[in-house]
Amino acid sequence: MKRKIVVSLMILMFPMLVGCQKETMTLKIDSVTVEYGSSISVKAEDYLKNEKDFLDKVEVAVNAENEKDKKYPPKGEYELLLKHDDNIEKVKVIVKDTIAPKLEIKDKYTIEYNSKLDQKELKATDLSKTTVTLDDSKVNYKKAGTYKATVIAKDDSNNETKKEIEIVVKEEKKETPTKKSNTGSSSSSSQSKKSSSKGSSSANSSQKSNSNSSSSKSNKYSDVGVGDSIEVPVDPDSYIEFNEGSNSAWGGSFEPPKSWYDDLYGN
Repeated sequence: MKRKIVVSLMILMFPMLVGCQKETMTLKIDSVTVEYGSSISVKAEDYLKNEKDFLDKVEVAVNAENEKDKKYPPKGEYELLLKHDDNIEKVKVIVKDTIAPKLEIKDKYTIEYNSKLDQKELKATDLSKTTVTLDDSKVNYKKAGTYKATVIAKDDSNNETKKEIEIVVKEEKKETPTKKSNTGSSSSSSQSKKSSSKGSSSANSSQKSNSNSSSSKSNKYSDVGVGDSIEVPVDPDSYIEFNEGSNSAWGGSFEPPKSWYDDLYGN
């Protein structure tokens, strides 16, 4: 009878003893790698094997701050803490860039003879800083034809993308000789005629000037009578037509013939 009572008490107490034991966190993993550009999960179920009721009471924190104006942290290593009552577990988080850049280029480019492909046309997209280069060592830019070249995009995590393209070099443009225009000689001839015309006009003006000068000088001696002498000073710059067309500079004294007075006074 006593044995039955003791066994019954133990059966009743067993659930109470089990309930007094604290459940502890059980880790699935102790480290995790997160792709750069993704946020770090703060869900307990991603790191622990415990039941849902237990997981709902677990606090999760990570010492990583997002990049400026972004929803993900920089590349690097961080620590994630899991806390339940006084129990704490740690998980190592590695943010890593493993995705290569994406090239945004055409399959074929056509360029002029003896020109080079503008590398501004070769673009790539990536979350990390990326450099795009062109391997055109097999392209002869001074010979028309179609050549193979390689475009390479590489980010600062050493992820790399390569793509082969075609570069078409056009035929050389040869200049055709142009016929010489006769405009030059025609213009020269016209200029010569204008010059000749100007010279003739200038000569006529000079003759008119000399004629006016002669008339002015003859009026100076209008009071000279028959038999009087005329003193004419030497003027090397003055050329007056006399002596039947002989032009000369002269000076001295002479007696004018009567015919001069007749011309002078209209006799």
